[in-house]
Amino acid sequence: MCGILACFGDVQDSETGFSMRLRTMQRRGPDELNIVSGENYIIGHTRNCIMNPKGGQQPIENSGWIVAHNGEIYNVMERKPDQSDSHYIVDLLKSHGAIDTPAKLDGVFGFVAYNQESKMYYVARDSVGVIPLYRGKQQTQYGWLEWFSSELKALDGMEVTIVKPGYLYTYGSKLKWSNGYKMGHVKANTYEVRKLLNRAVQKRLKCDVPFGILLSGGLDSSIISSIIKWADLKDMAFPVLHTFSIGLEDSPDLEYAELMSEHIGATHHEIRFTVDEGLSILDEVIYAIETYDVTTIRASVPMYLLGKYMKKVGIKMVFSGEGSDELMAGYLYNRYCPNKEEMHDECVRKMNNLHYHDCLRANKSLAAHGIECRVPFLDKYFVNYCMNMLDPTEKMSKTHPHEEKQEKWLLRDTFKLQLPHQITNREKVQFSDGVGNEWIDGLKKYADKCITDDQMSKAERTYPFQTPTTKEAYLYRQIFTKKFKHEADATVLYIPSSIACSSDKAFEWHKFSVKDPSAQSLHTINKK
Repeated sequence: MCGILACFGDVQDSETGFSMRLRTMQRRGPDELNIVSGENYIIGHTRNCIMNPKGGQQPIENSGWIVAHNGEIYNVMERKPDQSDSHYIVDLLKSHGAIDTPAKLDGVFGFVAYNQESKMYYVARDSVGVIPLYRGKQQTQYGWLEWFSSELKALDGMEVTIVKPGYLYTYGSKLKWSNGYKMGHVKANTYEVRKLLNRAVQKRLKCDVPFGILLSGGLDSSIISSIIKWADLKDMAFPVLHTFSIGLEDSPDLEYAELMSEHIGATHHEIRFTVDEGLSILDEVIYAIETYDVTTIRASVPMYLLGKYMKKVGIKMVFSGEGSDELMAGYLYNRYCPNKEEMHDECVRKMNNLHYHDCLRANKSLAAHGIECRVPFLDKYFVNYCMNMLDPTEKMSKTHPHEEKQEKWLLRDTFKLQLPHQITNREKVQFSDGVGNEWIDGLKKYADKCITDDQMSKAERTYPFQTPTTKEAYLYRQIFTKKFKHEADATVLYIPSSIACSSDKAFEWHKFSVKDPSAQSLHTINKK
């Protein structure tokens, strides 16, 4: 991952401050830092060299356009020795114009483009929000400045909002370039699923640095690792399979991850951590991931620790299974969805909010160590198939109209010959649960010690926006506010009433006795 920062308006006397702000994101892009500026713009980029480390410097200046890009573009066939995949954005800007460019990109992106002739800027984010991007406004003695940044850190002291996924921003307006989701009617087709996901993985196998695979031993990461095992690695500069997993001493993930790694013949790296180790870096992790959402923080701590280890052994890019549960209704609460209409609506809700949670976690937990995370399940064409073409009935499990099925049964059927049967049949386990039950219990106990009953009684006055309803949520909000103040509160989505990462809708489907983003209570319910 890289970091981009841009400032537009009367930028005189702003360059010193700009450089300091850009350097707050240098962990995202530890290899290079460059700034270009003009009369009414400053654009900077911190680069993590994944593609073409010898060339590909940014910001790109070409034919009157200045472009800074964070992400990966996959519909690039050939590139010159001094170019990276980001140059394809410039090609499209020149040939099709700024308004049409985002929809023609195959990849994940947050980019800033400035046209020196028209003096117009254009800022766009991919339709799912895999890549983070924020907008800030700052008043100076010369007038208002508009800022865009990959992280909140660089926008300290400003009123900040999120650049919405699927939108293009320009002076005074924002345009929705993505089409959203419509309910599909196509019946399950394992051939199509296999073809699309194989292609999604293959196009992400272009890499000029050492890479790895995040392997929890769950269905999603195991599918990705099995595809990579049999993929064509000719575009990899270091075509050696390394898998990485993390957990407490009693973690179920560690056992399954080791089994899957042996199955594909990879070199496996297993990291064991303790609750105290996780608690000791809580402030550091919240500063890195820039959220106070409970389930995101629970899962980010082990991922951050794993990223720290991967950096030590030279890994700069990893594959992950993010997005499958949102696309295929894989969370345990989805078993109680009563019909296909509500199934579609819930998947849309989950996909629309994914940028607040799992996308943010996967990106920022690893970018803090200079590691890029690639997510094949969120490929443009696989998302289109799952959300716009596939009949939502094919995502139903316990309430399937023909017979009761296991969650994500279509993925299981498609890839069962590539996986050990223990993994094909493994029940969904959320990452924050899979690392070991003691982790979530430890966080709750720690929060009980840190936050008093008196603080909770005044929580609504202290935090009137998205008021924390538990001591754990209050603790995270307290840490977040110390780091980012209240100006960034609205960049986070905190859902207090949740079961296994659900929306509020789940409580209309079933009378769950526990309200917690963990799925621990559902494992018992589902066995009855």
